Amino acid sequence: MLFLVSWGLRVYTRHGQSLTVPDLKGKVYKEAAEILDDSNLDYVILDSSFVTGMPPMAVVEQNPKAGSKVKSGRTIYLTVNATNAPTTELPDLVGKSSFKYAKMQLESFGLQVAEPIYKPDPHQYAVLDMLVAGKSVSKNMRVPKGTLVTLIIGDGLNSSKINVPYLIGLKYEEALFKLKGEYQLNTGALIIDDGLTDTLSGIIYKQSPSYGDGNKIRLGEEIDLWIAKELPEGIEVHPEYYNAVQDSVEEP
Repeated sequence: MLFLVSWGLRVYTRHGQSLTVPDLKGKVYKEAAEILDDSNLDYVILDSSFVTGMPPMAVVEQNPKAGSKVKSGRTIYLTVNATNAPTTELPDLVGKSSFKYAKMQLESFGLQVAEPIYKPDPHQYAVLDMLVAGKSVSKNMRVPKGTLVTLIIGDGLNSSKINVPYLIGLKYEEALFKLKGEYQLNTGALIIDDGLTDTLSGIIYKQSPSYGDGNKIRLGEEIDLWIAKELPEGIEVHPEYYNAVQDSVEEP
């Protein structure tokens, strides 16, 4: 009887001996489960959250913490990274923010901010545009948290001057592409004739500054445009000027 009691006590004591909780943070659920099984510990997924940069179903938090002493068979509660990132609405920052403020805002929404792209513009450090996957974002657009956002930032007026481009006869939409894409210039005042309802399809019949020999403009400056549904009488169009060679001059 004494022998049986002594043996039983030794078995009970070993069964209830303390174990050290392993560190599971960052490990995917399958790997964490195998470690806990080998350690004679139970486990339950208690919750999920989202952490940028961590793989889906990776352990974000655990309770008890790593290094804690527990009895064999103790349940370890796990919080894992969500399989799908939750979405968030992009804040409206264009024309309203500096780069520093915009970066802080985007990061507070759980988004990543790429290296900015600088373009000549009178408003130095202002946010001119926001890009996701190379395309301008739309109003109220939602994206997954962790999405990389690129900001287009004003770099002030460049000291270089170029020839004023010729825009007469172009649709307003075509002129916008040419000014911003080819010449790094901005649109200034837009004067719309009566009867024009679709602005983008309007035809440019006047511009200021005007095209001509010796007329130059600094990168980032603005060109005022007059548009109408059709070209007014007496306005001549010279398509041969559209692709005129640009030469630049650096101001002293």
